Amino acid sequence: KVIKNFKEANIVVIGDTIIDQYIACDALGMSAEAPVVVLRELDQQDFLGGASIVAAHIAAMGANCHYISVVGNDEHGENLGSRLDELGVSHDLIIDVTRPTTYKIRYMVEHQKMFRVSRLKEHNLSTALEDQIIDRLHKAVVTADGILISDFVYGCVTPKILDVVRQLAKEHDLKIFGDVQCSSQLGNVLKFQDFNLITPTEREARI
Repeated sequence: KVIKNFKEANIVVIGDTIIDQYIACDALGMSAEAPVVVLRELDQQDFLGGASIVAAHIAAMGANCHYISVVGNDEHGENLGSRLDELGVSHDLIIDVTRPTTYKIRYMVEHQKMFRVSRLKEHNLSTALEDQIIDRLHKAVVTADGILISDFVYGCVTPKILDVVRQLAKEHDLKIFGDVQCSSQLGNVLKFQDFNLITPTEREARI
């Protein structure tokens, strides 16, 4: 039933935007100055990441998706809007001048990740930005069937926003879905009280 009706669904996605860059390298050997591997950069590619790739996948599977997130006042934030337009994802990207668009660079030798560099600030949103997200959310749910929270714990998904999501779900009879997606930090799935579906890892479920 879900698959059959999916192309008629309208889903709102809220969460942390991440731009993922992969840099392909050659390993030249060990440095004479320090015990580190010397890499030569060959090629690089940027991909949508974080909650934005979740929104893109929803659209690719045929549903209508509206994406709400926060980006920095930078080139990555500008490019994200254009990329989402190409993928058929409508969006509200709210600019936060106090942080850059979260950006992760992974250095790869063949299929082996050598290390990752993250450019981010993970403080909570200001009250003004939080209110902007809530305002966009109120408008987006008018035609929605569900709300999906994709939380990477970088500050976009606040307790107040979660409270509003639960309230709107009751008012508009919406399904709500939650996921904490953390690699280098630990998320708390207990924040998703009264959700229809959550998807913790085994470690998160045990904790």
